[in-house]
Amino acid sequence: MTLTRLLLRRHRLLLGSWLLLLVGLGGTVWSYQHTYATDGQRRTAAELARHNPATTLLYGRLPEPGTPAQLFAWEMGAFVTILAAVLAVLVTVSLTRAAEDDGSLELVRGCGVAPHQPLRSASTVLAGVATVLTVGCAAVPGLAAGHVDGITWPGSVALGAVVGLTFLLVSALTAGLAQVAASAGQARLLGLAAVGAAFALRAVADVRQVGTLNWFTPLGLRAAVQPYTGDRWWALLPAALGAAALAGLAGLLSARREFGAGLLRRRHTRPGRLRLRGTVGLAARLGRASLLAWTVAVAAIGTLFSAMGSGVVAQRRDGDIGGFLGAQLGAGDAAAGYLAYSGTVVGIVVCGYAVLSVLAGAHAERAGLTDVVLAAGVRRWAPLAAQFAVTVAGCAVILAATGLLGALITPVAIEGDDIAARAFAYSVGQWPAAVATAGCAVLLVGISTRLAGLAWLPLVANAGLALLGDLLDVPRRVQDLGFFRHVPDIAGPQPDGGALLILLGLGVTLSLAGVAAVNRRDVVTG
Repeated sequence: MTLTRLLLRRHRLLLGSWLLLLVGLGGTVWSYQHTYATDGQRRTAAELARHNPATTLLYGRLPEPGTPAQLFAWEMGAFVTILAAVLAVLVTVSLTRAAEDDGSLELVRGCGVAPHQPLRSASTVLAGVATVLTVGCAAVPGLAAGHVDGITWPGSVALGAVVGLTFLLVSALTAGLAQVAASAGQARLLGLAAVGAAFALRAVADVRQVGTLNWFTPLGLRAAVQPYTGDRWWALLPAALGAAALAGLAGLLSARREFGAGLLRRRHTRPGRLRLRGTVGLAARLGRASLLAWTVAVAAIGTLFSAMGSGVVAQRRDGDIGGFLGAQLGAGDAAAGYLAYSGTVVGIVVCGYAVLSVLAGAHAERAGLTDVVLAAGVRRWAPLAAQFAVTVAGCAVILAATGLLGALITPVAIEGDDIAARAFAYSVGQWPAAVATAGCAVLLVGISTRLAGLAWLPLVANAGLALLGDLLDVPRRVQDLGFFRHVPDIAGPQPDGGALLILLGLGVTLSLAGVAAVNRRDVVTG
């Protein structure tokens, strides 16, 4: 239990912030009673959901008759389960392979801890997080029983169990992949790729109406259990057995690999000579593989969202759309509203890349790599400044590729004025938000690498304001403080980019403060 408490204390900020977000999303259930206040709005939303491939792709299939409780489980349930899967990957890698790579687990094992104990303690922490998710995601919406149509305590418990088991399944799968990967970075990429594959399989199951496929993906558990509709408790048993089997497999793989290495060999040397110019060139060289993967993934996601929005735009032009999508589209031009929403989703994902890219610099410092660079005569602030420069340049590359691809494909699917220009502008216009997010991360890392985990908080808070601000009745003045949803409509009468300039100035100012803070502290070397 000593090692378990150590893991909890070390990762308390990461766990606390994510758990607060996921459990807090359950509070949006109250808004569904007045968002879909009339039978007409519910029928409109249900009709849109059942006949539009975009919403089916994102949320799944909406069951009959489309009560506020079912709409809540359909919309918010999709977001919460996806976020729980991402959390599972990040936390599992941090508890297992990342602790080996940074040397902290080696110190613990030097105190006489058994070789198998670190994975067991990590599994205990993951099981505890799953329990908290289950209880929290069941209790918060359950408090609305009797006040929101269709909300019941059995349905809420079923939804909470779905979220908890989704987290447990993905964490057990990631723990197995962490034993195979050569490093923590590779384990993280493999885990996120597994989440992407799980989402794709769930999307195919719902779009093609092949419900059997939902039994083979963690993100399909919600459709199998059917909270607030069927409450099929027996569907939780295969998921629980699958999580136990994956956890056992992770234990077997852990016993068959060397400490600090995976079953896949890491290639330490290359035959060619590495030619670099300065710290910026080094940071760019180390991050180019990650940038390529993120560019392909984000461009595919953004283009898919834009190309499948024809049904949403047509429905919005025919009448009012309530709920989450109605809040995102706004009251203006339907095509511009949907493209702005797609751009916001792309911006949030790219900001996730920005945070991870800056945190890579913090990891390099903790691993002692930054100390080696400084020994070559580089100034102390240069590595972090180079990481910021490479990060914002990488964000620009990802957004430009996404915007160009969207400008080519979106006009084929969505009719309207200046669709190609709007698709490009709403994607590229998210770059100032990415710069501001990267600036926040640089400031925290510059002050202390121990604060690196807090770099996710600005992203989570701003994404919540952008996606849920209207549903939660957050005042407009507070929503305007967020990083997203400031991109002007370039085809509108008077596009104003003043907010984007403010975001750019904020990002540069925060990054300069973080770079200056590095000179006032010691360099961490493990």
